[in-house]
Amino acid sequence: MAIDLSTNQKKALRRAAANSDYHLLLGAGASRDAVARDGSKLPTGPELATLLSDQFKVPIEEGDLLWRVYARAVEDAGERAVYDWLKSRFWGVTPPGWMDVYARAPWASVWTLNVDDVFEQAYARVRSDVSRSLVTVNWDDEFRQSHDLAVVHLHGCVDRDAMRHLIFSLSQYAGSAVAQAAWPLNFRDTYGVSPFVIIGARLRDEPDIETVIANRTPTHEAPSFYVSPNISSAVERDLHAWNLVPVRMTAEEFAEAWPELTEINLKKAPTRREEVAFRIGRQFRELRIDSVRKASRDHDFIGGDEPEWIDIRNGLNADLDWIRQASSDCRQLGRTARVNSAMIYVGNRLTGRSTGLLAISKALRKLSWRTYLYVGDERPDVEAIIQFAANGQAIALLFDSVADIADDVASILSLARNASLQIVCVAVDQVDRSANILGRLDEAYLLRNRVTTINTHLTNTDAAHLVDKLQSIGRLGILELERKDARRRSHFRGRELFDAMAQLENAPGFGRRVRELVDAISDLDHIRVLFLAALASRFDCRFHAVDAARMVGMESDSLVRLVRDYPPISSVLKTDGTWIRPRQRWMALDACVERLGSRDALATLGTAMNNVAPRLGRSSHRERNATSLLVAAFMTYKNVVSVFPEADLDQWYGGLSGTFGDWSARYWEQRAIMNRHAGKSMPEAWARAESFALRAVSIVRDSYSLTTLGTVLLAKAAFGPGVDVGQYYDRAIDAYEDASEANPKNLVTWLAFLRHALNVLAPDGRSLRPLPEEVTERMRDDWTRIHSQSLIAAGASEDVKGELAVLKRRFEKLTRAPSTLG
Repeated sequence: MAIDLSTNQKKALRRAAANSDYHLLLGAGASRDAVARDGSKLPTGPELATLLSDQFKVPIEEGDLLWRVYARAVEDAGERAVYDWLKSRFWGVTPPGWMDVYARAPWASVWTLNVDDVFEQAYARVRSDVSRSLVTVNWDDEFRQSHDLAVVHLHGCVDRDAMRHLIFSLSQYAGSAVAQAAWPLNFRDTYGVSPFVIIGARLRDEPDIETVIANRTPTHEAPSFYVSPNISSAVERDLHAWNLVPVRMTAEEFAEAWPELTEINLKKAPTRREEVAFRIGRQFRELRIDSVRKASRDHDFIGGDEPEWIDIRNGLNADLDWIRQASSDCRQLGRTARVNSAMIYVGNRLTGRSTGLLAISKALRKLSWRTYLYVGDERPDVEAIIQFAANGQAIALLFDSVADIADDVASILSLARNASLQIVCVAVDQVDRSANILGRLDEAYLLRNRVTTINTHLTNTDAAHLVDKLQSIGRLGILELERKDARRRSHFRGRELFDAMAQLENAPGFGRRVRELVDAISDLDHIRVLFLAALASRFDCRFHAVDAARMVGMESDSLVRLVRDYPPISSVLKTDGTWIRPRQRWMALDACVERLGSRDALATLGTAMNNVAPRLGRSSHRERNATSLLVAAFMTYKNVVSVFPEADLDQWYGGLSGTFGDWSARYWEQRAIMNRHAGKSMPEAWARAESFALRAVSIVRDSYSLTTLGTVLLAKAAFGPGVDVGQYYDRAIDAYEDASEANPKNLVTWLAFLRHALNVLAPDGRSLRPLPEEVTERMRDDWTRIHSQSLIAAGASEDVKGELAVLKRRFEKLTRAPSTLG
């Protein structure tokens, strides 16, 4: 059977396959021809029903379905006996040879409705030492995303002696739906926005899966396929309505067609280079000078839209001072600058960080480096990166936000230096995350042993380059009327980049008319989506379409179509099908809060966090998935209070307790921090702050929870009524030292100590409080020692050294001033 696809579909298919965007869903038909350990073929559904009847001596009648016979067997023999028998028949099987084609293909994830290990065994047969690791997942396991290949058994699997929860009967289908388990929910959401290949699944026999497929319409530009030799005309009609391409083939026949469709040779083992390239393609996008992709019609970089590679490739950016210096540093790589280094630049929002990152990529491309932008939703695949660079090619890895994965960058550079590979890592981030970066990335790996700070205000040279660039492309706006270059430059000189550009044309991307755009949206649910997207942008987080849909109770495919096609919302949001981005960055945030009302907006945030909780867990936190980082930002007290300064946040945090209280140390840390702030005006809050901080430590004892505990104890020593200052100080310093032992390089821990210890010495900020002399002397000695150590550790960052200098001046002013000791 010929598979009829348009030219655009074929291009999208090949692109998606190469980037590991496709998901594979296997039904019973995919296990045909597999052989059990006893040499028998795996049974079909009706055959398994007969075998269950014979093995457990339960009745079977004509027309009985598998789930009914399974239920009888469990009722008579017990779930344990049935599970053990299934394990003996369905685990450790021998897959047919044609399954190797599917095992070699670069899938995003593999989903299966079968309890057997047909795919796992095929993968074990074809994998090499550079293949992705495979992890078998039961439907009720904790959700996690990593660079491993997950094989998710949506109806359970029999992979271990400890009994798994299986789904065979209608009651179990219902139980699975009621449980709202993470993996079935994630399948539902992923199906809406990602391309799928569905093989051998009889939808009418799988009510939970049919519900998903019949009620979702995939939005990805790459086509999704339903493969079965038995597709009736009625089913074909349904498949077209569901935006699926029907393919009347067996799984074996489609194994012949899939390599041709993808233009990937899957009939023989890939070379090591090819296999590693697939792994890299999952997490990075190569930025090529010769790319043929064009900018979308509604994209306007000069008009304030976030930069895209095509903007920089076409020369629309001006080379500001820091970009020109970075480009100069690129030319010195391998000469006066070490190749295996990290070039890190930090700056405030809207200083052109992302533009500069792409401009540095362009400079490196001109120097024959291959440049790759990190787009992954988990920690970088360090092993694959090192393997990829092993052929001697000069590789530049670009990271737009690096603090959360700076330890992985350190691992990459360490391994690259040991193997004499040519890898450079270029990254930008917020200036206030400098200490976090230095805590994970030793200055020995930094180019010229420093983190470079981007100027907040434009220099005269910056102004000249901006004027020249805007004049060359005819986008001077109101400055067109000013004929003298000096006057034009004065518009930019000494000002912030975004603000100066915003006044030229009043383009939509600068958010000057954002209230009008928000007012044009009549549906409050759409306002809520925009509110959450703007909030994510405000906190410098990525916003996954699946998360957005889950947070507001929409289907992911419906939300993507809404953002793409519905003008009121598409005027303020955009999507590539995977990520949701506000067109005006966070400029719509205030307008959304006003439309919703502060109370409703805060409630929306709490509901969103509770709704997305199934995609969270300790595993996702360790992998630093986008969802985990987003919810952490939404939960952070400093962030929440900046948007809702008058709200009752104690009640709001209480509303999250049922979702996060049992497992999230970060949740209890933020509640502790909130009560620490409240303690100055509400003395009863001090006890709660201490208790919450101790709860965080009891859940996860790490540098974060221990630092929070130390800070709360110091604050209580400084401001708490009737406390033994010496005792609380000793407990605090113990907590900080334990935090430092857990993570010796964590500058954030000791910066927190230096700030809050000053309050213990002088709660009024002006003079030393009356304390026992030995306590005061101990605090002075500790403070001086820790400050000196921190200054050495912060040597790579001018910003952190500047903060330390400010703290030192405060300390010296306090300790030299006349005290109130009496």
